[in-house]
Amino acid sequence: MKPDSVNKNQSAIETVLAGKSDEQLKKLILDISIRFPESCDFILRWQQSKGKIDVSAELAFELWGNAESIISQFNEYGGGPDEDEEEACEYINELCDLIPKLSWDTRREIVDEMLVQYHYGNSGFDDLLTDTCHEMCKEQEELLYLAEKFMSFGGRWDKNRAMSIYSQLGADEKYLEIRTESLEYGNDYLELAQYYEQQGNIDKALIYAHQGLKKGEGALNGLVLYLFDYYESKNDTKQLESLKSFCETKSIHLEEIYNRLFAYYKTADDYENAKEYILKKFEVKRGHGMDKLYGDVKVYLNKDDWNTVEPGLFLALKERDLPGYMEICLKKSMKQEVCDIVTGVSIPKKYNPWSTNFDSFADKIAGDFPDEIIKYYWERVVSLVESGAGRDRENYIKAMNYLKKVKNIYLRIQKNKLTWENRLAQLRTTYQKRRAFLEESRVLD
Repeated sequence: MKPDSVNKNQSAIETVLAGKSDEQLKKLILDISIRFPESCDFILRWQQSKGKIDVSAELAFELWGNAESIISQFNEYGGGPDEDEEEACEYINELCDLIPKLSWDTRREIVDEMLVQYHYGNSGFDDLLTDTCHEMCKEQEELLYLAEKFMSFGGRWDKNRAMSIYSQLGADEKYLEIRTESLEYGNDYLELAQYYEQQGNIDKALIYAHQGLKKGEGALNGLVLYLFDYYESKNDTKQLESLKSFCETKSIHLEEIYNRLFAYYKTADDYENAKEYILKKFEVKRGHGMDKLYGDVKVYLNKDDWNTVEPGLFLALKERDLPGYMEICLKKSMKQEVCDIVTGVSIPKKYNPWSTNFDSFADKIAGDFPDEIIKYYWERVVSLVESGAGRDRENYIKAMNYLKKVKNIYLRIQKNKLTWENRLAQLRTTYQKRRAFLEESRVLD
């Protein structure tokens, strides 16, 4: 809404409000504020400047009621339209603007109703509701009330929210009571260990951290790294090796722990142990990034050790990170090997040439193996055109991108314009009934 329009509306609103009784004002102000939210701030400022009756509580209930009707529907159906979600958020935001004007009785009543919707737990508004409840509770006793409400629900996340409040308020006894009764996951033990560390009781922190490794469910990497950081700061090699043995026994976080131990021994100028762990890291690593690790091993190891282990690393690279292997092949000038993989002549069985994208490698070796790469691209063109029938033009557009590459090889590398023109003409004849394909192919002329 433009400023001139706002000013005219506000002037009209002031004219309507002037001279009305308190009850008439309350009804009119409430009705106008709900119907025209952009006028809400102006109305509240107007009635405050004129010393008129405060309708903040009534407006707050109306705003929450509007939001609640949407949120309850979301809870019933497990979600809803984006525009309804935005509308509910707008109502909540306007409600939050009124918080400084609301009594605790009003805020508490709205908090109770918000928590009903939160506890239902199917709307997707949970974070917004709990954040708003926190804003509603300003004083310590109000926050304690909110914490008790969360505790009454009894769920794991409810207890976590309650503990957060108790911790915020410095209610250590209450926090510890709940935390020690709710130790289930690794992160529960980690939180308690960090609490005791902040309190200056590192011995107790370590006790709970080690307990968490034995008893904690779920992810334990946070505890492993917490203990590693501590023992590394103390140069306690025995404990660090013990952590490594624990991870090996559980088959968890091995790449991470080997990397940390490599860095630890490298810093200590312990070449043999550092070598052991960078090689162990390579043993357990899979997928993207192995070529970089291959390079890191080469840089760190001395020449004799590198020559000894390199053949095994190179073979492992092909099995576990084929694109990384191909990158190393290019650096070794093994372009024929790359070509054989791209064209499917030499490729590990677990890789499907059609589901693995080798385009970037094909581009790099097109000048060395033009015929093979033309065949590679042409096969993809035919596949895309065949699958493009009856669909939108996306596959045809992809096919054109491959054909542009084929055209470039014929014209710029092989200097064979005639063959290119004949193949393109033949392709158009084959698919002459596909008008969309023919239209897209004009970009090749």
